[in-house]
Amino acid sequence: MDSQTFLLLVLIVGMGAFTIWAQYRTKKRYQKRLEELQVGDPVITIGGIYGKLTRLDRETNRARLEVAPGVEIEISLRAISGRVGPTGEEE
Repeated sequence: MDSQTFLLLVLIVGMGAFTIWAQYRTKKRYQKRLEELQVGDPVITIGGIYGKLTRLDRETNRARLEVAPGVEIEISLRAISGRVGPTGEEE
């Protein structure tokens, strides 16, 4: 195997390892954000729905959001994109 082939192989393996590591890190951050959620937190879903958490059931991976006074929807915990700050933007 010549040096160019070896270098190309090392580059491909390095890029693959970096991609896997980046995905792992992103997944861990998302998991941490979900674990920090509490009832009463304002959140946004991946579909762009804003609401306030009124119930969290981590065993069934479901949550209930109040999207308007007296209007609640039940969603999957995985549908929550993140907590919303006072300015209306994701934290």
